[in-house]
Amino acid sequence: MKAHRVRVGDCFTSIAYENGFFWQTLWDHPENQALRELRRDPFTLVPGVDKVVVPDPRPREESCQTAKVHTFRRRGVPAKLRIRLLDHEGRPRANEEYFLEVDGELRPNDKKADGDGRIEEFIPNNARQARLFLSGGEEVVTIALGYLQPSDEIRGIQSRLANLGFYHGEVDGQRSPAFADALTRFRAAHDLDESLPEDDTFQEIERRHEE
Repeated sequence: MKAHRVRVGDCFTSIAYENGFFWQTLWDHPENQALRELRRDPFTLVPGVDKVVVPDPRPREESCQTAKVHTFRRRGVPAKLRIRLLDHEGRPRANEEYFLEVDGELRPNDKKADGDGRIEEFIPNNARQARLFLSGGEEVVTIALGYLQPSDEIRGIQSRLANLGFYHGEVDGQRSPAFADALTRFRAAHDLDESLPEDDTFQEIERRHEE
């Protein structure tokens, strides 16, 4: 058994893939209970702080005939990338055509978002970057996979506000004027009271981001 200190871009999916497990196996492991209760989401971890316990692999034996070639396939469940496209007024970009590139590999066929602007694509568990090509390739959105931090971290809130179109500063964990302005504009856009406590605002940001 070993403890894996989370690196930038890590999540339970990539850590499990790297060590030959399903992510649910690591997430449900008793030694990861404290982390599970703290983060609540296996896909948002804090680099350099969080540690994931990885159990020793379980040996497995297979009977095979000698003098023959045998093929063993590693079972795996691909990760799923979920995106919702919205315009500048927060309306779904329904049936938007797109191309997707994952880790430099462009998928051959163009597709369409659904009527609510949602996109779902299976991607490799160890994928690090995706690029979404919209408007015939004139609009390119770069997606850093596994980089989203928990919503109780300022970096995590900055990233969510950026994804929602309210924050345009650096994702640096600093309570800058740009961050304060983004919170104000978010509250105004969703008819929230300006005096709403920060924790409640953060929860609403997370909820809107997950829609």
